[in-house]
Amino acid sequence: MIRRKSYCAYVCMIAAGLILSFATNSHSQGRRHIKVILQTQESGTSSQEILQGPSGVIIRRGTVQPSGRIIANEKRTTVQRSNGIFTLVLDGSESILSVATRVPQSQIAYFHDYATGVGYIQRQILFNDVGTSLRVGATTLPDGQIKLRLTPRISYFSAERPGAIDFTEAASELIVPNGQPVSFGGSTASLHEITRQILGYRDRASSSETSLMVTATVQ
Repeated sequence: MIRRKSYCAYVCMIAAGLILSFATNSHSQGRRHIKVILQTQESGTSSQEILQGPSGVIIRRGTVQPSGRIIANEKRTTVQRSNGIFTLVLDGSESILSVATRVPQSQIAYFHDYATGVGYIQRQILFNDVGTSLRVGATTLPDGQIKLRLTPRISYFSAERPGAIDFTEAASELIVPNGQPVSFGGSTASLHEITRQILGYRDRASSSETSLMVTATVQ
């Protein structure tokens, strides 16, 4: 009788575990994905002055005089470039968005100085190679908007050891409408400087303007 009760209890425990596992998987499968796109758009205008026109030489009784007409034209050229990267995030979870597998040597010092200044590593550790990425968290809100959290992240190789650093203090949070692009740096959203550096975003003069947009869409 005791063995039978123990056996029944054991079967009930297994059944309860299966039900809980099925419920968890069903809940996870019922969650939607959010596509997050980061896009840079750059437009530049260049102008070039062109001098052209007919010319000649007039000879009058042994004297030489130039003769001609010069026309000045100005040529303006507008160039627009757009680059984008994206990742899929499970609603309420995080995903890693790879930006660069290896940054130029001129930028390595920037990330090293920032990491040592904040206290993530000791100054004697030198970076040989650095890769950059963003940890992207996305959650849908009851009003249909999406809450994003962007945490800058670097991975590095050094003679001492390899490693990865999440700059949690530099994380940026923003709320965006579903499917609508939002511009960074304006009144609605802003980025930490380290995130701007990772994304290669720079403020430019009026002759060459760069904008950074983020779009989050529920799939």
